[in-house]
Amino acid sequence: MKNDYRYIEVEVVRQLARITLNRPERHNAIVPELLQELDLVLSEIALMDELLFVVLSGNGRSFCAGADLNWFSGADERTLEQNAGQYKQLADVLLKWFRLPQITIAAVRGNVFGGGLGLMAVCDFVLAETNTRFMFSEVKLGLLPATILPFVAKRLSLQNLRKWILTGSLFTTREACHGGLIDVICEHGELENALADFLASFEPASPNAVKKAKQMINQVVSGNIDVGDTACTSTVLAEALLSPDGQEGIHAFLEKRKPEWKK
Repeated sequence: MKNDYRYIEVEVVRQLARITLNRPERHNAIVPELLQELDLVLSEIALMDELLFVVLSGNGRSFCAGADLNWFSGADERTLEQNAGQYKQLADVLLKWFRLPQITIAAVRGNVFGGGLGLMAVCDFVLAETNTRFMFSEVKLGLLPATILPFVAKRLSLQNLRKWILTGSLFTTREACHGGLIDVICEHGELENALADFLASFEPASPNAVKKAKQMINQVVSGNIDVGDTACTSTVLAEALLSPDGQEGIHAFLEKRKPEWKK
């Protein structure tokens, strides 16, 4: 995998891919070029079956302060269709991230504003330092968080969506955790240690089963599998039981030993 990107850094070590937003002087604010690089690397990562985890973080003091407002300048000189085409870039990258087969984790600190909340919310899990600040800042600019709303709505209740999006007010890590945006809180400076501990919590599980379980969760959430699809769900379970990992897991349990999962 190439790593001559300008706005992101990419590192792959064994089962883990790390993508780091790399505009620290601008608090990793989103620009079209950054989205283009994310789009390219996500397309490549989606095909890497050996990967189990993808971690997103940001260099510098902040995870992501949202869209760079210079991106919006000149909008009045473009047509509605031209503007929509530009901002569809962000929506498409969010969707591609949401659909990744790997377990995705956002490790955030500093400021997480606007579109940064979208990049965070599309991940399966979010870890945040306790002093991180969050804000849906769009309404304060006369805008709407339209491209990120379908994704943050999968994590937040209707009332929290109203409270934070309609007011554009700052909220804390603990508030975000209580509302469902954050899964793990750590102290300032402890983000990497918290990430290592969180990754280690997956070690007893079958990597193949984890990936397939994520795929099924997404199918259920999207409505492709419902409570009435009993033939489908029972077949999925039967296939898992007959798979190499399913057989290994059952035999290891009965033999009172640790399973040896297929890589």
